[in-house]
Amino acid sequence: MEKHDSARKPDLISEDGVAAALDGIRRKIAELDEARREVEKQLSVSREEERLLKRLLSLRTGETPQEASPIVNEPSIPHLGDAAFRGVPAVAAVLAELSAAGRPLHVSELMRLLSEKNVTIPGAGTQANLIAHMRRTPQIVRPSRGMYALASSGLEDTTARPRKRRRKRVRVVAGAKEI
Repeated sequence: MEKHDSARKPDLISEDGVAAALDGIRRKIAELDEARREVEKQLSVSREEERLLKRLLSLRTGETPQEASPIVNEPSIPHLGDAAFRGVPAVAAVLAELSAAGRPLHVSELMRLLSEKNVTIPGAGTQANLIAHMRRTPQIVRPSRGMYALASSGLEDTTARPRKRRRKRVRVVAGAKEI
């Protein structure tokens, strides 16, 4: 009987084969990410359409809906095709929620509303991530700490004021000569 050397096993897949498989899976991941973004975009558009149709129905039946704010703020809501909002459906959803509420909302309430509608927040999905994206949007202002509103509501944006710089104390060493 011939003994096999257990220390050296033949490679089942070559390095080139592994590299090709890696490239293939990366392409598949990129395709799936693109498909996910497209589905999120369609979902956001459908939710907005549902909200508007509910509002139209309530107006036609004579009911006073809770979100019966006039549609004068409609131009401030971005179209999902706008370049500034591509890839960030959370910002479009926040704008829709703020316009529906007609009042400033706290970031925790916005997080709750977005999670109920299954809107994904970029990054780790935390409040800080949502705030970072909202602060880059000129249609959203922060009237007070943690509260966010539409800029068209007329509320003033109270951003954090820069802190005063403290002067560094210079110590004079005894016996040192000044040059």
